[in-house]
Amino acid sequence: MKKIALFLACSSLVGFNMAAADNPAEPVYKEGKEKFDMYDDAQAKLIMQQPIDTIATGQALLDGYDLFMKALPLDTVLEVNKDGSPKIDKKTGKQKYKTKYSKDIVNKVAGHHNDFAVVGSMFNDLHQYALAAKAWGIYVSLPEAEFLGDKKPELPDSTVALFSYYQGVMLFQAKENEKALDVFYKALKKGYDYKESTDMIKYLVSINVDKLLQEKKYDECDNILNTAMQNCPNEAIFILFKGILVESKTEDIEQAIKYYKEAAEKDPTLALAQYHVGRYYNNKAVNIMNAEENLNLTDEELGKLIDPICLEAKPYLEKAVELDPANSEAQRMLNWVNDRLKK
Repeated sequence: MKKIALFLACSSLVGFNMAAADNPAEPVYKEGKEKFDMYDDAQAKLIMQQPIDTIATGQALLDGYDLFMKALPLDTVLEVNKDGSPKIDKKTGKQKYKTKYSKDIVNKVAGHHNDFAVVGSMFNDLHQYALAAKAWGIYVSLPEAEFLGDKKPELPDSTVALFSYYQGVMLFQAKENEKALDVFYKALKKGYDYKESTDMIKYLVSINVDKLLQEKKYDECDNILNTAMQNCPNEAIFILFKGILVESKTEDIEQAIKYYKEAAEKDPTLALAQYHVGRYYNNKAVNIMNAEENLNLTDEELGKLIDPICLEAKPYLEKAVELDPANSEAQRMLNWVNDRLKK
């Protein structure tokens, strides 16, 4: 009987050890822990005023975080009964499991929260923009990271906004414009300086719109503009771009004029919006003048048809030229309108 009892005890231990060894998180966790230890050792050297490899130190922290994020969903230790058989959860009907490394991962990540901000600044100073963006991105994400549970650090929205903006600038410097745009939207929502945020958003959206229009990727362009208009409803330039998109897609200014007018009304200083509305009325007058059925009209008869339209074009074209004297096409149209109205 004693031999049998001993055999069962050994079987139980073997079953547990096999389950523990089967935890796929273990090698990933250990590698991540080594990276965090490497970072911590470097910080200790700094305190002792000893030289360190700055880039390698910052990279160790980021690599450690990546490895921990990979380990977390893998961290399962299957539970077994004393005889080595699977322990089944009565509610789910599945084998029970417990985590082994998750608590340590959470503690280490939460405990290094501020280090990600420091490392981001360090990479910025070294012109390692993509790495700086990554570090600051992690820094602002941890206060909302569900895996941290009650270990989530507190961070004021103003700080999240500031570092999100910094992250966006780093992504822009690294030529990752699409990612930068998303981050600038986040900075804006969190309350970062409206003008600085929207200036970057307008610049990046304009680059994307120009590129996509040239490639005739109208649906992608429309998605970008819809997002911009939702996030920045007071910015007339996105409404203007919407008009340009619609006209490019349909080749019909009649489909786009409502956007041009809305943009011009929302921001009277937007020269291009003034020009496009003036162009609409100018072209309408020219088309009526050149229509086959009007070719035999006298100048007086023609004037009754097109002069009222020229009067509508005139203030928009005047404003367009005033705001942008380099717009030779607006000046040409204005000259024609003025000459027409003098007759």
